Amino acid sequence: MMKERRSGCEGETDKRILARMLIDGQITEKDLQAYLKELPDMSSCADEIEIE
Repeated sequence: MMKERRSGCEGETDKRILARMLIDGQITEKDLQAYLKELPDMSSCADEIEIE
């Protein structure tokens, strides 16, 4: 189920949208966990900033 939905909103899905999809029954917790496991680790692309 998540794979069908993912193609329509890839790159736009944030945790608020995912939470709403869970509440509405559009995806299951199992679907969400499978989707999250497929995401690449992008931590090497992050920049550290200092806030004074």
